[in-house]
Amino acid sequence: MPDTPEGPDMPEAPDTPDTPEARGPEPMSVDAGALKALAHPLRVQMYDLLADRGPATASQLGEQVGESSGTTSYHLRLLAKHGFIEEDPERGNRRDRWWRVRPGGFTLESSRVMEDPGARADLRLAAGELWRTYARQIEQWFRSAELWGEPWTSSSVSNLMRIQATPEDMQAIREDVMVVLQRHAERLRDREPSSGSVRVAMQFHLFPLEHPDDNPPSE
Repeated sequence: MPDTPEGPDMPEAPDTPDTPEARGPEPMSVDAGALKALAHPLRVQMYDLLADRGPATASQLGEQVGESSGTTSYHLRLLAKHGFIEEDPERGNRRDRWWRVRPGGFTLESSRVMEDPGARADLRLAAGELWRTYARQIEQWFRSAELWGEPWTSSSVSNLMRIQATPEDMQAIREDVMVVLQRHAERLRDREPSSGSVRVAMQFHLFPLEHPDDNPPSE
């Protein structure tokens, strides 16, 4: 098993006009109604399968999650109604509908959702399912990393840093990191998949470890 090495430097993306067209679709901001639709274990699982493996039909997803195509069709329609997924116009027909993740994905701003007391339970459920997905992806990689060999292991990274920071510090870090991740995502998003390329997960987490009230300063 590799020692989580740092990956090689990425090339700079070419200069492009700073326009909505050049930046691509913006992530959908999830409101309380959309969050309620997402707050279901099977829907989160199907969304993840579409995001990880690409477009699929209700029947194909049903085989992967162990449900009937009627059940997966119902949940897919709900996800589509709230903007998480859409029909893939390049595949299928009215009888054989293919679904894909909405370009741009979505963002889940917990502070915004928490303003609605009725949405807090849905937030906990949806966030819990998403966190389990993140953990499962990491575990799956480390269990199988030795099977990938070079150059996959040397270009992957899993890094943990602990720092002292204020909310303002965290916001600055968040903005800087997201700019870099988004730049590379946009560079690769519309490119035809090259030979030897695979789906790759880029995870970024930034959060406090303990509440200040749990550790009051000593006298």
